[in-house]
Amino acid sequence: MVTSDQDPDRYETITIESKIREGVFHKVVKDLETGKAVSCSCKCWSKGNKQCAAMRTIG
Repeated sequence: MVTSDQDPDRYETITIESKIREGVFHKVVKDLETGKAVSCSCKCWSKGNKQCAAMRTIG
């Protein structure tokens, strides 16, 4: 998993509230060079490598 700790100038962690489950937040890692989401803390990404709705809102 890519974390913002590895290169703070290249990655940004964005917290987005889940649209389906109230009080649940996604921690999406965004690549600042490409502007795309590269990782997320949610089950869709960590278990199945599928982009979640939070990742798709970023790009």
